[in-house]
Amino acid sequence: MISVRISDVRQYTFCQRVIWHRLVMGQTARETPKMEMGRQTEEALARLEKRRRLRRYGLDGATRRFGVSLRSEALGVHGVCDLVLEPTATTPPGAPVAAVPVEVKTTRGGVGRHHVLQLAGYAMLLEEEGSAPIGRGFVLLLPEDKVEAVRLGELERDGFRRAVESIRMMIETQRFPEPTRYRSFCPDCEYVNFCGDVL
Repeated sequence: MISVRISDVRQYTFCQRVIWHRLVMGQTARETPKMEMGRQTEEALARLEKRRRLRRYGLDGATRRFGVSLRSEALGVHGVCDLVLEPTATTPPGAPVAAVPVEVKTTRGGVGRHHVLQLAGYAMLLEEEGSAPIGRGFVLLLPEDKVEAVRLGELERDGFRRAVESIRMMIETQRFPEPTRYRSFCPDCEYVNFCGDVL
């Protein structure tokens, strides 16, 4: 089974061609200013987040885990969640707690379906690790420093599973996908030079 990165699900849901160029064609992407900014943001996350209050996530107390590597052999997916909050206050000793996955995004478009499916994937893998059922996650939007809650129910999990299967099918069949409908983002894409029909 082809192991799929959870971040690929996010990218595939937004623009299937990015995954086509990287996984099917093996093309090397050029680094964009947005990618560099995202890397710098992740490096600063741990330093900044340690000083922030947990109330913005609706929690009184939690342990923070940064850059959490997750893998599921059963689902055939893997990834690294930016931040996982593990509540400390309201559960009896030894009882599983519901972890809270948080992703940091530098985007001008707000929270989209692609972010939701990425968080759903992390929730499923955290549950495999022993978390109690996870019903929500968060996206921390930068540079606004705004936190948005995201519902993570069966609908979102089904969407994640379908996207993973679609990625595998695209790789196996080498089907060239249609371009994204979000064309205004294309000039900032690392693969824009390979897509002559979008600009």
